[in-house]
Amino acid sequence: MFTEDPKVEEWMAEIAARLDLLERSLPHRVDAMVSPESKLPFIALQYRAGLAWRMAELSRSAFEGFEANRLVSAILLTRASVETGAGLWYLSAKIDAAVERGTLGDSAQHLRRLHLGSKRNPAMPEAVNVLNFVDRVERDVKGFREQYDMLSEYAHPNWCGTAHLYSKPDPPNLWTDFGANIRGATSARCIGVANLSTALMFFEISYNRIADAMPAFIELCEAAGPFAGDEKPEKATE
Repeated sequence: MFTEDPKVEEWMAEIAARLDLLERSLPHRVDAMVSPESKLPFIALQYRAGLAWRMAELSRSAFEGFEANRLVSAILLTRASVETGAGLWYLSAKIDAAVERGTLGDSAQHLRRLHLGSKRNPAMPEAVNVLNFVDRVERDVKGFREQYDMLSEYAHPNWCGTAHLYSKPDPPNLWTDFGANIRGATSARCIGVANLSTALMFFEISYNRIADAMPAFIELCEAAGPFAGDEKPEKATE
């Protein structure tokens, strides 16, 4: 039985509204001719679109999990949503930095690593570590990494993710009872719902920020020429 925090109901309503907006706004096509003279804006917008579809699916499933009080699966999906939103924040920060300094720098390398990165396929660019996404948000929003680490406590099969949610010791009888959310788990639900609401808000901010920066980024890419970034990089910095 849950003793619901009044804020959770408010956050759930915010999540539902943001999810509805995201799902109605999902891109169904990205045209390479967004920049006839450079492929880099096309790569950036493809990655942005893929993240939008991923965010919608993960967040919808997490939301439904919280509605059904399936807390471990909902928190796991929330952590994945937070990572996805952090990936878009990372992309937005890279685009903003290039526009502000007036040069692409290593932007092309990062865009390829984001869009085509892999941890296993040596023929593909090296994927950016997801913790670099999280730590990039932390630079702008203090406490973001702490919240992510808190979600990880529930996502992993340690005390928070197992005994805390599924067991209730009964010392006088020398036994432990088991069941779904047997202790109530109000705090876990509150942590998960709050982070899902925040992740969707951050995603929306980053998505719109990229749209605002894209004209200047396209201009910068086209000024650099059609082959900007085609050279083999040594290693891009995170």
